[in-house]
Amino acid sequence: MAAAGFDAKALPLLVAGLPVLLLSADGRGRPHATYSWAVAAGPRRLRIAVDRGGRTSANWQRSGLAAVQVIGQGGLNLLIDGRARRLAPELACAPAMELWQLAVRSVLDQSWPGVATSALRYRWPAGQAAPMRRFERTLYRELLGAAGSG
Repeated sequence: MAAAGFDAKALPLLVAGLPVLLLSADGRGRPHATYSWAVAAGPRRLRIAVDRGGRTSANWQRSGLAAVQVIGQGGLNLLIDGRARRLAPELACAPAMELWQLAVRSVLDQSWPGVATSALRYRWPAGQAAPMRRFERTLYRELLGAAGSG
């Protein structure tokens, strides 16, 4: 059964920030998926970095319908859906990305009892790993820093 927001197990994981799969549909109903990062700004709000000018941005602008998949984090496989709206046309730490907020309508844990899935994680080449981890931490802080807006 789907919940109306993040529960006590999911919220701490999402507040810390994590890689996610963004889901949308184009004007003809064709599915689109892309990877990004998200952080919870409360039990019913998710802040998301979205590629500026990309298909996810165009699809979410057109319909406002959005879904985010959390894969394997903390033993959870969450399908989160709701209404998305753009809060900022770019992020200071990543000017090629927009800031979006998802007003959570439902959270469905798709985990199977006793079955573990591998967590979605980014594995950067050795020379990029440390700078990209710093970037991720900065991105999560910036996404949360916008928690006062909207």
